Amino acid sequence: MRLDQPERRASIRFPTHLEGWIVGKPPHQPVQCTVLDLSDGGARLTVPAPADIPVEFELKIPDHGALASAKLIWASGDNYGVAFTD
Repeated sequence: MRLDQPERRASIRFPTHLEGWIVGKPPHQPVQCTVLDLSDGGARLTVPAPADIPVEFELKIPDHGALASAKLIWASGDNYGVAFTD
């Protein structure tokens, strides 16, 4: 983030390094990801290899028993920004 630009997020994000799974409806296969940032409204994910990421999916974080409906908002390289929809 540039210092001369205001923060546009509605909630504070926290850096994480959690294993996650992107689970879309068939025919999409589950895709392993790493949750890099997490907030009340969304997350930043990274996927190590090129992957077919659906626009809407469930984000599972097994170590915390978390499951959230999510929508893909942006993508840049192997990073993906998602908003929680539930």
